[in-house]
Amino acid sequence: MTRRVPRKLKRTGKFWIFCEGSTEKKYFNSLRIIERVKIHIVPKEAGVSRADQILQKAMSFHYNNFMIDGDTYDHKRDRIACVFDKDDNNTDEIFKWIRENKIDSLILGYSNPSFEYWFLCHFGFFSSSSLDQNEVYRLVKEKMGVDPKKDHKLYERTMMNLDEAIKNSKKIKKIHEKNGIEILSRNSTPVTLVYYLIEIIKHYQ
Repeated sequence: MTRRVPRKLKRTGKFWIFCEGSTEKKYFNSLRIIERVKIHIVPKEAGVSRADQILQKAMSFHYNNFMIDGDTYDHKRDRIACVFDKDDNNTDEIFKWIRENKIDSLILGYSNPSFEYWFLCHFGFFSSSSLDQNEVYRLVKEKMGVDPKKDHKLYERTMMNLDEAIKNSKKIKKIHEKNGIEILSRNSTPVTLVYYLIEIIKHYQ
């Protein structure tokens, strides 16, 4: 699902990141401030509780050009990303929706079991298939020394280990692929594709 990052992006635009939780919002807001990248962070709205609804909103934004934060999407220069986790209730329906709607134009920052696994990759290679959301959360709190759900400097606290995180994220993805496991599925535990979005953002600098 992920594509090769272009070597050069001649014209810089904005990133529109549609995400599920407050942790994701805090992380990308911290990144936006530190790296001075043009990012609009679009958290889920009240009443939106499923990842497929977030994906649908992103697609609607792409095709209908409605305004967010007083700004509109530039089809030639901007990029749209959806950052979402495994959903125990409707994961299969989400991936079916992705396939049926052919949303290759979106950057999919999928994480399994949770977005916090991206943080964990900054501190080593964790490949156990028994990792669940609670265990990942516990390990991240231990490694970071802060509660990732409450801290507002998440990118700033982890940026020194960014190369390590990208390396470990790619490594676990390759292991799943070698074992014939579909990345965009509930079976790819653990995994995170957030690294791909970060690589693209870094190329926009």
